[in-house]
Amino acid sequence: MTKTPATPARVVWAVSQLPVRPDHRVLEVGAGRGAAAELVCARLHSGSYLGIDRSVTAITSSAQRNQQHVERNVAQFRVVALEDVDPSSTGQFDIIFAVNVNLFWTEPDQRGLTLARRLLADQGQLWLFYEAPTPAASSRVGNVLVERLNAAGYAYEMITETIERSLLLRLHCLPGRHLPEQGSL
Repeated sequence: MTKTPATPARVVWAVSQLPVRPDHRVLEVGAGRGAAAELVCARLHSGSYLGIDRSVTAITSSAQRNQQHVERNVAQFRVVALEDVDPSSTGQFDIIFAVNVNLFWTEPDQRGLTLARRLLADQGQLWLFYEAPTPAASSRVGNVLVERLNAAGYAYEMITETIERSLLLRLHCLPGRHLPEQGSL
């Protein structure tokens, strides 16, 4: 029997931030080895999870780690980059999230953010999480993300938190420039 790898604290923290309901449709960009998928799928009943990643190795590992969720038709994994996802074939999602995916802050043309908007259902939410090696790196990533999110027309809330000596950055993003009333985001 293969032992399931430990789940990094940053992934546990990130998934704990997500308001996943049992009937939600969830998309993870950069599914990696499936640690977040395992936690998200445990919260889904009639909903579904789609994990995408550019890496065949990562997707194979994710599918193996989450075999029980694949077998109960809750989870799917696909080797595909976000920019190659066709919204007409995937449908829309209640939650899209990414942990340590550089696409959203390294692409100056906001392609990833624009596509995420098209993939979000009405009232859908985008959640971006980053683990920074230093406070300066966290500040740099946060500043660039704020610039990109503003340019792409997202409202957002950003927080930082330290977990097990790691500095974590969370951005909760909504399409549109209007933030909900204070405390409701």
